[in-house]
Amino acid sequence: MDSDKALKTLNIRSVWLPIILGVAVVAILILTDDRISPSSFQLIQDISPLALVLGLFLLAAKDGVNMLRLKFMSGRSLAWYPVFRVILLWEFAIAVTPPVIGATAVLVFIMYKEGLSLGKALAFTFLLATFDNLFFLTASPLALWFSEGAVLPESQATVEVLDRGLGSLFWLSYGLIAMYTTFMLSAVLLFPKTIRQLTKSIMSLSWLKRWKQIVMKQADDLVLVSQVLKGKKISFWFGLLGITYGVWALKFGVLNVLVSGFSDLTLGDHAIVLGRHLVMWIIMLVSPAPGNAGTAEFIFPAFYEDYLGEYTFICSLLWRLFSFYPYLLFGALLLPGWLRRQ
Repeated sequence: MDSDKALKTLNIRSVWLPIILGVAVVAILILTDDRISPSSFQLIQDISPLALVLGLFLLAAKDGVNMLRLKFMSGRSLAWYPVFRVILLWEFAIAVTPPVIGATAVLVFIMYKEGLSLGKALAFTFLLATFDNLFFLTASPLALWFSEGAVLPESQATVEVLDRGLGSLFWLSYGLIAMYTTFMLSAVLLFPKTIRQLTKSIMSLSWLKRWKQIVMKQADDLVLVSQVLKGKKISFWFGLLGITYGVWALKFGVLNVLVSGFSDLTLGDHAIVLGRHLVMWIIMLVSPAPGNAGTAEFIFPAFYEDYLGEYTFICSLLWRLFSFYPYLLFGALLLPGWLRRQ
């Protein structure tokens, strides 16, 4: 466990880069998009107050269910207040870390500092990351199938900028997630010792020896995780998957109520909006920007302009204000006291 790297992430100064990137992209959109003007900000007055209240409720409910998920995994290993701290600090780490890198190493450090053994910290982090990936891998094909592809909109503007369609980005990200998740599940639940021995043989090659110590440490961690998770009942796995679906449904539901605050949505429209959020999120998992700062604001119109029209810009800002910036604030408030106790 690299404590120095974790502490570098868990730093109040980390909030500035995602804030600067987010503000910069918004400024660029204002300057380059003729549809955005100072009057666009006044459109916030048109949103239904009920949508704002429901958005805040779903956001709080998502964090509550995420706490329940960690509590479900840990049993009596963590009390409720430490679970609360873990979730908020984890969300902070996600907000200041590029999705393509991920914040799992920081989560291991956080849980270890909250009193868990290294084995349990690694195991719970593995479960959270893997089941989040399983949600994406199982829910996105269902969304594509039931919507007959409507959750993957065509956007000529986005295609011109990225040189590829949204579908190409989606399947690239989906394939990377699938390969990573398959390897991790095999390494931990099916063949941990075999994977470790195979890794040792591969890293013995002369041109790979310089990285052997680092890679073998990770292989040893996977064996340790497999020992912690050995013997878990089938009800544990299905229960964890169900709670994970609940976490993400609430997380994505925040955007649904914000969109419905500007536009009347049918039940079918809600399903499309939810499915598009899922596809958009998978695409953003390959983003190099911390917390998708800038990336989210840029890609949002490609998915929701047909529902929001002139409200697209202001809704994207509200969505980020609800789902991203609060965790930068909560983390900045919680971190100083938490770090002093370590």
